[in-house]
Amino acid sequence: MPSPRSPHFRSPLVFFLGTVLLIFSAFFGCYAYVVVQALIWTQTSLLRGPVVMLCLVVAINTLFLRIGRRAGLSQSEMLALYAMVCVGTCAGGLGFVQILINEMAGVFYYANAGNHWKDTLWPHIPWWLAPRDPEVLNGFFRGRGSLYHPRILDVWAVPVLAWSSFIFGIFWVLLCATSLMRRRWVEEERLTFPLVALPLAMTDDHGSGTPFWHNRLMWGGFVLAGVLESINALSFLFPWVPSIPIKPIGSNILDQYFKTAPWTSIGSLRLAFYPWVIGIGYLLSRDISFSCWFTYLLVKLANVTTAAIGISEAGGGGGSANRAPYIREQGAGAFLCIAFFSLYIARGSVKRAWLQVWQAIRRAVRPMEMAASHREGDERELMPPAVALLGGGLGMVFLAGFLVAAGLSPPAASLFVLVYVCFSITLARIVSEAGAGWAWGPNWTVTSFVADCLGTNNLGIKEGIVLFGYTDWTNDMRDNPMPQMMQGARLAAAGDGSVRVFLWPLVWASAFGVIAAFWAHLHVYYIYGAATGKVRPWLSSMGISSFQHATHMIVSPPLRDVAGMVAAGFGALLVGVLTLLRQRLPWWPLHPIGYALATTSSMDYMWFPFFLAWLAKTVTLRWNGIRGYRDALPFFLGMILGDYVVPSLWGIIGMISGSQQYMAFPH
Repeated sequence: MPSPRSPHFRSPLVFFLGTVLLIFSAFFGCYAYVVVQALIWTQTSLLRGPVVMLCLVVAINTLFLRIGRRAGLSQSEMLALYAMVCVGTCAGGLGFVQILINEMAGVFYYANAGNHWKDTLWPHIPWWLAPRDPEVLNGFFRGRGSLYHPRILDVWAVPVLAWSSFIFGIFWVLLCATSLMRRRWVEEERLTFPLVALPLAMTDDHGSGTPFWHNRLMWGGFVLAGVLESINALSFLFPWVPSIPIKPIGSNILDQYFKTAPWTSIGSLRLAFYPWVIGIGYLLSRDISFSCWFTYLLVKLANVTTAAIGISEAGGGGGSANRAPYIREQGAGAFLCIAFFSLYIARGSVKRAWLQVWQAIRRAVRPMEMAASHREGDERELMPPAVALLGGGLGMVFLAGFLVAAGLSPPAASLFVLVYVCFSITLARIVSEAGAGWAWGPNWTVTSFVADCLGTNNLGIKEGIVLFGYTDWTNDMRDNPMPQMMQGARLAAAGDGSVRVFLWPLVWASAFGVIAAFWAHLHVYYIYGAATGKVRPWLSSMGISSFQHATHMIVSPPLRDVAGMVAAGFGALLVGVLTLLRQRLPWWPLHPIGYALATTSSMDYMWFPFFLAWLAKTVTLRWNGIRGYRDALPFFLGMILGDYVVPSLWGIIGMISGSQQYMAFPH
């Protein structure tokens, strides 16, 4: 067991360097995606931005190590920096500030005589949720100005602080959940955590075998991915250069084969060849990778089958048409069930935390009784179990209270927080076992689930505005922080420090990352304008679409979606059946994680790379055994790294030249 505090873990240095990296990451990620429109810095389960920045840290650290061992960073320090940037970067991604910043102001800027928002919506929006000053909003949406005018700062201050507290509350609750789950997932179940393989290899300078940075196979994979992406980048700039089909461009490339019913019901079925996704797929256990792509095809087959037998409208009363086989509803049920199972199997940690709380209450009366028992083994946890349990519970109360103050009823607010946390736990479980590549939440989103379960007709105008207008940003869970927190906890256990030393860096990254994200987006938008042709257009459109949805739900509120809830129950039941089959039948190939992932949008782009990786790993193991797999592993890690670093270099060229560049992922 590692010592409670590594002698080479320098917390002040980690905090300082982490803060600098968070500022740089917030600005560069925003500028590269919003303005240059050439680079996704966030969104993927293995975040591009932190990986690229870890490369930079390792390179600079190598120079310092030439001076002396103590002059450089230890592996644990570098991993802590990486975990900080991962968690902090999430705040500036989809599902947080990147969409929220447009929704905060959009309802006031885009109000006109046609949509009647000024009369129907404005009176019901609390003053502290969004800026209203017309001159300040004009600068935000039209650009050519500066954020740093006293009037602008004053108008934005309260809404930014309010939403920052709410977002930090989400991060805090999920960090507490991570601490409660860590021992079960890392030490007892020994989940594979495939995405930690790359940062561990990049920072390991004393491991066995050929060092990562001197491995020729790694550089072979790096060069292969880098050359492929560079050819496509040149083709984007100079159309006469032929491109290489790595990603599906335009419409579904298999549409030509599915032009007649019932095959038209298959939906999106894309073939992609992303090198970094193939690399991630190679890291997975074969049953997981097989379950992901095979179950995805089974979902497509279910769509075709229900169309072929003539099943159509099923009588659902939800916010969108519920048509058999109710894939989005099944997905929500699967996510909730996996979260329930995760909490159930971690009940030992929860029980231990509760006993500590009870002992603390007793010590308040009898201080000398069992004075030290609560500390036994605590140094192996991210935070003391009692703190995690109480802190998480109080955090959920704060989140629900915030939503109630904004306008939701207590039942709606409580259900919202509970469902969001459950979806986050399942997403973390999926990434911890399946990597996922591009991890989405259920298509039956949190806001839609709450509205359909309670019945939109039972919600008031103010509740509709808050639920569909001001919490719509939570529906995109690609940048949910809990998967990154859990990977950080796994890295802490693998480094040369203790798990506990990662706690305060992650807390600081959660808080400072939110502020840095707001600053970066406001800074960029006041220069370029959120509603101009100089920025990515669909982000600003979110300021319109979310309140258009809210208006529609207020005017035509659907009834409670009973059929959808039944379908969600079926999805939960199917997860239970798959779990039981895996426990009773060792040969059973399908994993419930694959089913949950297949019901989301994740596999639309990932399924074929996962299939190729599964095929490559199967052939390698059959012909060369486990040794052959390990020998080939650096090549696939190199493909991931090359597919991250080289497109980032092209993005830097775009930033310097002020020109839009080729986007390597997703389309």
